[in-house]
Amino acid sequence: MQVQTLRVLYYFLLLASIAFKPSSCSPGKRFYVVISNNLENKRLDFSCESLNINGSLPTAGSQFDIVVDFEITKQFNCDLRYSTYHATIIAFRDENTFAIDCGGVYCIWSAKESGIYLVTHNGFKKMYDWGKQIMT
Repeated sequence: MQVQTLRVLYYFLLLASIAFKPSSCSPGKRFYVVISNNLENKRLDFSCESLNINGSLPTAGSQFDIVVDFEITKQFNCDLRYSTYHATIIAFRDENTFAIDCGGVYCIWSAKESGIYLVTHNGFKKMYDWGKQIMT
């Protein structure tokens, strides 16, 4: 059910982005990044230091939306953490190929136990694996 909901959301956002003709990364354009917790009964913590954003998604199905102003931000990374695992992802980059992978102006990231996935028009595309956190 959750996969179906994300797929419907993705197609809606894709059609909306086509309607507004987001042909490429250009000054003044806004992009939207969504970080979605699809972990089974686990909290997902995240931080996007260059944007000074820190947060926690307590349950599966919760998400956080970020609006990116292309004139200000060229790229930002986010560190995702759950349990004893972490991964650093490039959440946004101002390249045409990155925008195409995202499906336009929306990049939807899905954190699952098996890795971090980018939601594309073909479904989920695994982009990153989890690494073990060093506990101090």
